[in-house]
Amino acid sequence: MNKLFRTLFIFLVLLSTRQVTAQSLAPVNQQDDKVPYGLNLGTHNALDILYSIPDFQAYQPMQQSADLIDLMTQADLAQTELGQLLSVISQQNKTTMLLPAAKSYQRALQKVTHKFEGDARLITDLARGSIVANNVDDLMASYKMLAENSEVVQIKNRFANPKASGYRDLNVLLKLPQSQMIVEVQLHLQTIANIKSGQDHKHYEQIQQIEAIASIEHRPLNEFEIQQITRIRQQSHKQYHKAWLVYKRQAITTDYPQAA
Repeated sequence: MNKLFRTLFIFLVLLSTRQVTAQSLAPVNQQDDKVPYGLNLGTHNALDILYSIPDFQAYQPMQQSADLIDLMTQADLAQTELGQLLSVISQQNKTTMLLPAAKSYQRALQKVTHKFEGDARLITDLARGSIVANNVDDLMASYKMLAENSEVVQIKNRFANPKASGYRDLNVLLKLPQSQMIVEVQLHLQTIANIKSGQDHKHYEQIQQIEAIASIEHRPLNEFEIQQITRIRQQSHKQYHKAWLVYKRQAITTDYPQAA
């Protein structure tokens, strides 16, 4: 009887260990059978679909090489590949494509050194681009084409979870099919993008100046400076919120075609 009890106890321990091991190997962002892009959730409204896109990371975004010079060479090819993809997307969806030059070696080296502790594999914006849409429908159609023509590695949905300033965009890391490089694409709405590069940038510089004075004088921000910064940030938030309300009203009155 004791032998039988001991055998049963060992079996239960082994079974428990197997279950824990299986759970530890499961992806952190494991989804159900639905793709994590919010495109097949059974809704027709573009705004609802946009809100439903979850923040997502398939795996730790990491380039295939740890040699920054090698990555810089790959980035030029990846930027060309990304430009071709964004060009087709922008033409089909009546959006604007923004494709800056690949990040310079000096800027890349600074980022790798200070942010990634020397691990060049972790830099994901050597090649990058943006799509600027005039409405939520065109933004969603552009996003759908991105998801269909490359591997989505990471999503940050700032439309569903805006920054404290009220700024919203869709930030996506993609692995391109030819170069196999991870690149960054930002999807913007035009008025919000204009505020970011215009008045909000001025607000950012004002806050930086206030904080710099306190830093030079080796002191914390005083009450007056804190009030100034709070007021500046409230102005930014008000502008972003007003712009977003216009896009929301537009999206509510239009239907997004059913995803295939």
